Amino acid sequence: MPFTTTTAAATALLLSFLPAPSQTDVREALDAAVAAGAPGILARIDDERGTWIATSGKADLDSDRPVPREARFRVASLTKSMVATVILQLVQERELTLEEPIGERLPGLVAGDDRITVRQLLNHTSGLADYVAADEFADPEQYGRRTYTPRRLVAEGERLPRKGPGRFAYSNTGYILLGLLVEKVTGNDLRDVLERRIFRPAGMTRSYLPLTDPAVRGPHATGYHLPRGADPAEPGALRPITRLNPSFAWAAYGVVSDARDVNRFYQALFGGRLIGADLLAQMRTGVATPQAPVFPKYGLGLESVGLTCGEMWGATGSIPGYQTFAFADATGKRRMTVSVNVQRNDPKVATMLLAAVDALNRYFCGEPYPPLTSSATGLRR
Repeated sequence: MPFTTTTAAATALLLSFLPAPSQTDVREALDAAVAAGAPGILARIDDERGTWIATSGKADLDSDRPVPREARFRVASLTKSMVATVILQLVQERELTLEEPIGERLPGLVAGDDRITVRQLLNHTSGLADYVAADEFADPEQYGRRTYTPRRLVAEGERLPRKGPGRFAYSNTGYILLGLLVEKVTGNDLRDVLERRIFRPAGMTRSYLPLTDPAVRGPHATGYHLPRGADPAEPGALRPITRLNPSFAWAAYGVVSDARDVNRFYQALFGGRLIGADLLAQMRTGVATPQAPVFPKYGLGLESVGLTCGEMWGATGSIPGYQTFAFADATGKRRMTVSVNVQRNDPKVATMLLAAVDALNRYFCGEPYPPLTSSATGLRR
């Protein structure tokens, strides 16, 4: 599928800033993601030489409409980067510390709250179970119609067996607690705090945290999911799920944005406009994850991707309807966000995800990502 462009002249100008091998190769990587099962895909690159946007596939399987160039989508766990940044701003302002137990501000919500620190919630080493693993959240067409409070989500996680503390175990429950902590310390709703502390300073005018609103505001591609046990080869196997009540995601993976705003966020964060250099360094100090070598480390709300030219930091996200990759160089001057309008749970998903990583590698490193013998990939919900 061809790139969507404004004019041929503009395309030539915008593509001219990419390393020569990437001009064709990035297109091939996006097309490969569609061939592997993505209905549509969007990539946006921003750096000191300009902006470049490309799409492949369809915005909707029932039409030939291309993915909008300014498509909004649910960014899923990129939300964690934003919530973590707010926490670190509060640390910078001496309103809280990374080593204080969560029970000091939010007593009684989780067992052992006197031993679970803010830092452990940020880097997923608290041992708390992930509420998303509960049977309650098996079918998004059901739970996406319900309204959940943050405390209910924490309670769902508390009913599940815990992992051993001190080592990486991904837990959305921890970020729901961090959202509650932000509200406790600031005295304001998390939605308003993100608007004031993150979206406005970074120039993210198309971003918001929905509470129960099921719509994706503005231009967007239809989001799809593959139900568990469904045969992906069957006609109609991918189910549209753009509209859902996002209260189940909230501070863990609820933000709606677009690729421009996501790139603006990481530019502001890595450029030192949101937190100081010492705390940013801690954000990018990671613990090892099971997704190595593709996503080898998780820091404080940030994760790394292991490319052939080195690690880049940012985040990935997965939510019914959408999957997202967003990474930047150390200074935030080179940024790339990739959005796919499907969440799949079948063996073919590894091929689709690696095609997106391949697109990142071809931009940042100017060469293809090497084939892997294992499927050590995973997007964060």
